[in-house]
Amino acid sequence: MATMEETDSTRRSSTFFNQSTLPRLPIPTLEETLEKFPGVVSSLQNSSQNNETKQLVKEFLEGDGPKLQELLVRYDKSRKFGSYVEEFWNEAYLAPDCSTVLNLNPFFVLEDGPDAKNANDQILRAASLTFASIKMASFLRHEEMPPDVFHGSPLCMDQFKSLFGSARQPKVNENDIVAVDPTSKHIVVICRNQFYYFQALWPDGTVAVDENDIAEILSAIKEDSHKIDPEMSCQNAIGVLTT
Repeated sequence: MATMEETDSTRRSSTFFNQSTLPRLPIPTLEETLEKFPGVVSSLQNSSQNNETKQLVKEFLEGDGPKLQELLVRYDKSRKFGSYVEEFWNEAYLAPDCSTVLNLNPFFVLEDGPDAKNANDQILRAASLTFASIKMASFLRHEEMPPDVFHGSPLCMDQFKSLFGSARQPKVNENDIVAVDPTSKHIVVICRNQFYYFQALWPDGTVAVDENDIAEILSAIKEDSHKIDPEMSCQNAIGVLTT
């Protein structure tokens, strides 16, 4: 039987345990923001343009700036959780109709695999990465992933809720939304313009496959994809509908 200390320790290691006690993101004063702004944009301007920016900053400080700053502070106080920049950040990603992959997201490159046996094998490398992702999804589903801490201070973990089982849903005449299915348990594999899927988690969120299972599944998918005529494959591909 678990002791009170063990129960408390387990609760504190829960992924989202610190969310309600996180300090709010501080709002800098208007003067602090405007003092830094000309220097921040100086690398994008010549001296004449930067002088004009400084003049506009002065006019903003003497004009609409204080009123807008007050509205921002009020808006922040009206939010129970989250950062005052969160809604604006989401809008920056979801309002534009252009592809986020090319226009908003930075790219990243995977490092070489730590296992030399898998490094040059596409199937084994993919199986290793997929298995690691599935385990992480399971940890998050059970809230067993320890919360991030930086220099002793807990960090926000809210963004992890949208890491798996999420998709951007387009809307007409309004911003797109990010929809999350908390019961999602499958993985989609795209190979030669064909979409395949397999179950990765059991309904209770536990891992349903191991790394060897995934390697066999991916091998079968790769083999099956080569059976389809490339021209027919392109005609039936729906990847153009995704971002």
